[in-house]
Formats: sequence, C-alpha cells, structure tokens
Amino acid sequence: MRSMRLASVLATLVVVAGACSTAATTAPTQAPTSQAPVQSAAAPTGAAPSTAASTVPGASPLSGTLTIWEAYGASGVAEKDAFDQILSNVLAANPGLKVTDVDVPFNNLFTKFETSAASSGVPDLYIAPNDSMAKEARAGLLKDLTSLLPQLTNISPAAIKADTVDGKLYAIPESIKGVALFYNTALLPTPPATTADWLKNASKLGWVYGANGGGAYYLWGLFQAFGGTILDPNTGKCAATANSGVADALAWLQQAKAAGMHMYQNDNLAKADLISGKLAGFIDGPWQTGDLQKALGSKLAVTPGPTGPKGPFGPLVAPDGYYINANSSNADLAIQFALQMDSQANEQIFADKAGHIPAISGVTFNNPISQGFANAYKTGFPRPTAKQLDNYWTPFGNALAAVIDKGTAPASAVATACQQMDKANGF
Repeated sequence: MRSMRLASVLATLVVVAGACSTAATTAPTQAPTSQAPVQSAAAPTGAAPSTAASTVPGASPLSGTLTIWEAYGASGVAEKDAFDQILSNVLAANPGLKVTDVDVPFNNLFTKFETSAASSGVPDLYIAPNDSMAKEARAGLLKDLTSLLPQLTNISPAAIKADTVDGKLYAIPESIKGVALFYNTALLPTPPATTADWLKNASKLGWVYGANGGGAYYLWGLFQAFGGTILDPNTGKCAATANSGVADALAWLQQAKAAGMHMYQNDNLAKADLISGKLAGFIDGPWQTGDLQKALGSKLAVTPGPTGPKGPFGPLVAPDGYYINANSSNADLAIQFALQMDSQANEQIFADKAGHIPAISGVTFNNPISQGFANAYKTGFPRPTAKQLDNYWTPFGNALAAVIDKGTAPASAVATACQQMDKANGF
C-alpha cells in the first residue's frame, strides 16, 4: 500500500497554491430534494455568467435537456449554494439548455445511480467523489471519456490518473478531497500533532465513526499512522491481519473514547458542536469549509490529522468528478455541460465559496483553510481503484462501530472484517 502513496505526484495532484468525494465526501442522510427544471436565468448577484460559464471561447451555445444528480445539500449550505450559482452561470450562457438538478442523499447516491443507470438514461450525469467509480466503470454504467484527454491538459495529471480504470478515463475531475483536523484556535491555540497529543486533548476533540458518517472513510488516515495495511498490492487480498497496525488504530480510538473524545454518527453533528463551542476540533473534509468559516471566521484553522508511532496521518485523497451515464441518450450534451461547469471561472466560485481544492489549474487561493488542506494532503494516500476495495467499506465500518459501541477487541474485529472482505471478493 505504501508504494501507492502520493509522494512525488502530490505536487501535481494539488494544483493550486502548493496545494480532492466519499469521500470521499461523507455526508449524513438527508431527504432528497427534487427540483423542477432550472430554466436559463440571470446569474446570482456578483456572478459573471458571460465569463464564468464558457469553457471553449466561441463555442456554440448548448441546447437540449439534461438531468444531473448531486449530493451537496447533505454537507451544508455553502457547497450547494456554490453549485447552484455555477449552474445558473452555465444556464445563463446557454439559453436553449434546460437542466433538472436533483439533490440526492449522499448515502443513497451511488446505489440509486447504479439501479437507475442499469435500466435507463437517468440521470444523464452526476457529480460525486470517485467512491464507486471503478465498480460502476467495470459494470458498464459510465461512459468512457478517454477521447477527452487532449482537452483536459489543464487538469491535474494525478486527478486524471485517479479517475482512470483499466486504462480508460471515466470522469471529468472537479476537485481534490481528503480529510484533516478542523479546529477552533480560541479553544485550541496549539493543535494536537500526534496521537499522544490527541489523547491529552481528547475531551476537546471529536471523531466521526458511525455508518451514516462513513466511519471507514475517516478511519483510513490512521492506518498509515500505525503502520497498517488494508490491501495486499499483489493479490488484492485483505492484509489487515498481516501486522497489528489496523488493530492498533482501532485500539487507539477506544483509548481516545475512554479519555473523553466525542464520538459522532455523522459529521454534521460534529460540525454543530464545533460551531457552538462544545467541541474544539474534529476530522472532516473541505466540503464543510464554507459553513464553518462563516460561523467561526478567523478562529477556524486546519491542520493534518494525528501522526502516529509509525508515520503521518494518511487520509484517502481522491477527486470529485462528473460521471456520464453510459445509457444516456444525451451523453455528448452532458459532456459539454460538464466541461462548462468545470471551467476555471466556475471552479474559482467553488474554491471561494465552498473551500474546494479544484483539479483544474489557474484557480487562485486566498483562503488559509484551503492551504491547510493542501498541506494535509502531502501525506495523503491516493484512493486505489482496485475492485477489491469495493468490499472494504461495510466490513470495516462494522468493525469500527463494534469496537467503539460494543467494546469488541480490535484484533478480533479486524480478523472478522478481513474474512468478510475476502469472502465478498471471492478469495
């Protein structure tokens, strides 16, 4: 696993200011909001649709009807507001284009898409982390976008690589995401740097571990810190029992809970406590930047997760992107729409309003929070596209919950999860 680490490619992965869902943006369940088709309209105040919407100067305006799914409503107001502004920009530049935008709960997004796409052309496209990209690509649900590569020279090569499965490109990368420690400098002037520091400050800190909060996603960063490995790079088998690192990571979380660390079923609960002052810090991703910065202002800061006895915190780092339904009858239109949504000017909006770390070059950052995430990604772990990873999430999410909620012995929980993962993968 360590051979797959970002290392030298990180400089190209994080393309701005020295600096991308699963999480992966991980968001709690929220009721879906189906919206009527968004007609072309003037862009919101402060937007510049004539310059922000176009990717290819002089290109013919787009015309037709599309449906896009996204899950930005699940992670707060800022991401959804930024997305809505960008969509309005594109529609203003393309009066003949009609887009139905459906906000789908993140927990249901991938399974809902897979069920729908297998039998229909709805949605035409969706935007999300690459959590299920490899599985969906191998199932024939995503359109092969390899022919677009000559047009995508302004996108991070490592983001392109992360959206490539078996030599073919299956997404137009939008941003780079991973997790780090958000903290309130008024409550925690010196942030904890090591796992030992975290234990000393446990009563001030929080951790997202519940199934609805994507616990197995947040957990990943601790594997590197404790020297643990999930996938054998040669066989694809579960390697978590080959040494004690994964179990040690879970044991540390048990210790942290016993020392008073707040444990959360989802990240929005932790966010509310950070805003109210009940909590001084918790691990999460840039999708929370807009809301947290609005609430805490200059008191908000970001630093990498805890360094452990075997190395630095190694969060999964992967791109969000636009995925085109292979069964869409409007695939070409969907591609051109996604390219306009992904323009430099529109990505500047995502960066300024929602804290995204765009995969596209040319976006400037004036936000120290974005720089904080950029620094955290330097020790990140590139999300593997190995098909065996599809069966990591449920067994290890259950193992984490068992360790935290039931006090299950970490080594036993890891052994069970590994057996379940291998069985699901046919080993």
